[in-house]
Order: sequence, then structure tokens, then C-alpha cells
Amino acid sequence: MLQSVWIRSALALVGTFVAMAVLVTALGANPTEVAKTIVMGSLGNKWVLAQTITVSGILILTALAASIPFSARLWNVGGEGQMTVGAVVAAVVGLLVPEAWPAWIAVSFVMVLAMGGGAAWAVIPGWLKARFDASEIVTTLMLNFVAMSMAAWIIFHVFPAGFVQRTKSILVTAQLPRPFEGWFVDIGIFFAIAAAVVIWLVITRTRLGFSIRLIGANARASKLAGIKTDRVTIWTFILAGAMAGLAGAVIVQGRDHALLQNFSANFGYIGIGVALVARLNPIAILGSAVVFAILRVGSNSLQAGAGLSPAVGEIIVATFVVLLMVSGVIRFQYPENPDAN
Repeated sequence: MLQSVWIRSALALVGTFVAMAVLVTALGANPTEVAKTIVMGSLGNKWVLAQTITVSGILILTALAASIPFSARLWNVGGEGQMTVGAVVAAVVGLLVPEAWPAWIAVSFVMVLAMGGGAAWAVIPGWLKARFDASEIVTTLMLNFVAMSMAAWIIFHVFPAGFVQRTKSILVTAQLPRPFEGWFVDIGIFFAIAAAVVIWLVITRTRLGFSIRLIGANARASKLAGIKTDRVTIWTFILAGAMAGLAGAVIVQGRDHALLQNFSANFGYIGIGVALVARLNPIAILGSAVVFAILRVGSNSLQAGAGLSPAVGEIIVATFVVLLMVSGVIRFQYPENPDAN
């Protein structure tokens, strides 16, 4: 079974290359040159490699925010908003923490509150789902727009930084350190990897994780087994929101050191694709995130290297996900289905 999954994945990848070669040719560019531009634009030097590593960490966290609810048949499309709230909290708290605090306390305090902000934002659709059976797809999606409006208000009216579309920079003590001299890579990637391991342990080794998987397998049977599905639903969204909030903290504390207007390159939505390609496995998300990060960062060089809009990179990502679904690599199937792999 595992071998067939890899074969279908390889075929989907080949299909993506063929489809994109046709598209790129139609746009008047050389497919080989485009592929080379994406690789070199994401891995070709220390600067772009640092960007790819940073984006990989962010996508790991937004993918976890999607995979946890998906495992319980709960559709969290609000990772973008939950990440935005986490970034807002990180920016505000990062400006207000006492300057006398040691860096490790300031960094931890800001990060924990950012995770709490993302979790609190995710509790809203979780509670609405548990209490009123409200569609979590609709509520999470609508809350994304509210979060973006909140971020704009913070940027332009609460902590504006003059004539640029960003807040003032957070305190140096609240910023994530960069441990490698000469590299613009902060320790956010290590937090992301640690988070993936922790979520894997929660899902596979704890009672909550068992309940999440059982609800995903058969919600009716889980109720008959005595599982309080409403409570598990809320906790599922809390975990997901915390992961997205951590992604927002990594962006503000590590990459930008402030809250920027349009700071997200659709990381919350791309995280859904990362999670689906990894088949909701927190460990597999690590590799999936790197692939998506290469495509996302490398596409920024398409304008200069191949004369194409960077938006073509988004098309490549979307095509890859669609072909994985068509080939059967991505399936919305659960253990009670005998045909599930």
C-alpha cells in the first residue's frame, strides 16, 4: 500500500511537471529555465536558503493547524486568521514587555501569549460547532477577514511606524535569536519541528489524540463509546489555533520583528495543502512543508529569472495539490472505510 502511494505521488509530480511545462510554454517561457529559476531562487545561496528554511517552519505550523481538526473530520480553514491574531498579539506584547526582562523570558512570554491568541480565536468556531453545530468551514473562513481587519487597525492606528505599512519594531529582547553567524535564520524552525513532534505524540500517544482519531473514524461510534465529542471538538480547535498562533509569533519575532501589512503570503491556506499532501501525518508534514516552501520562495525569482509573474508559483502549488487529489494520493477517507490506505 505504501509503495502504491509513492508511485501515485511520483506520477502526480510528473503530471504537475507536464502540466506546468505546457502552461509555461504557452506563456512564452522555457520550462527548463523556470524549473532552474525556482530551484536556484530557493536554494541557490545563503540568503534564499534562509528564506526557504523560515517559510518551511511557518508552513509546518499552519499545516499542523489544519491537520489536527482534519483528523477529527473538522474543517479548519481559519489558519490564516488564527495566524494573524497570533502575529497581532506578538507585535503588541513584543512592544509592551518590560525592557529589563531577560531575552529568554521576553521571547517565551510573547510566544506563549501569541499561541494563546491563536487558540482563543479558534475556540470561537470550535464552540459554535460544539454548541450549535454551526459549519466550521463558514465560521473559520469569515473570522479570517475579521482578523485581517484587526491587524490593519493595529498597524495604522495603534502602533504605526510612520509612513510605512507596519507597526513599530518589537523590543530586541523579544526577538528570536539567530544562532548561525552570517545567516538570517532564527530559531523559529526549531520551534516548528518541536511542535510537529509534540502534536504527533499527542495524536498517537494520548487520550485526547485517541478521541480525535476515533471521532474522525466514526463520530457516532465515538459517542456510544462515551467520548464527549463536544469537548474534544473545542480542544481540537484550541490545539490548532495554538499552532497557527505560534506561526504568527515566528513571523513577527523572527522574520519581520514587526507586524507588516499583508505579512502572510497565504501561509494559512498553503498550510492546508501541506497537511493534505502529508496525509495529515505531523511527521510527514516536515518534508511536505519543505517542498511547498521551495515552490513558494523560488517563485519570487520568476520575474527576474524567467520573465514570469511570481503568481505562477501559486499556480504550480495549486496544480500539484489538485493532481495529488486526482491521482488518489490525497483522500478524505477514514479508517472505517475498508478502501482507505
